[in-house]
Amino acid sequence: MTMQAEASSPDIQVLRYQDNAIRWDYIRAVAGLCFTLGPILVVPDIHGGFLVVLGGLALLFLAFGIRTWLRHRTRVTVTETGIALVDTRRRQLDWADVEQVKLAYFSTRRDRSEGWMQLTLSGGGTSLSVDSPLERFLDLAAEAAQLARAKGMALDDASIRNFESLGQHGLRPDDPFAKDR
Repeated sequence: MTMQAEASSPDIQVLRYQDNAIRWDYIRAVAGLCFTLGPILVVPDIHGGFLVVLGGLALLFLAFGIRTWLRHRTRVTVTETGIALVDTRRRQLDWADVEQVKLAYFSTRRDRSEGWMQLTLSGGGTSLSVDSPLERFLDLAAEAAQLARAKGMALDDASIRNFESLGQHGLRPDDPFAKDR
């Protein structure tokens, strides 16, 4: 892989989720908890139906907050030989073992103008997924596209379109940009 490292060794790159994206997710989680738990704690004799709805929403915001905390702790290590993801556990995948590459886009607007991408690498019984707020995500996606081209992997149409939206061509079998698969 060709990503240049900024860590202690020229062969190792440690990536984290961008602070700005994480900060806004924390704010959303706290605001959601305030708006759902606030009425439960402040309104005396709240109706049971409201209690169930607000309590359920509070659990969703709590789960989102926990997920945000986990992403904040996540470290992705990229080396010449593979990629490792460390959150509550460590998962590692050697580049040579990657059998499937998928790039999905999740829109947050009806017109698809905003959203995020998720890159999933699978092989040898291990699957690693990272989202686009990760530092140097575009470089990692380019490496994944290069790996898919080099191995001649068949990608699903959505992944191909998403890679093409990032300027990564040559992933279709009939693509004129494909280089000697």
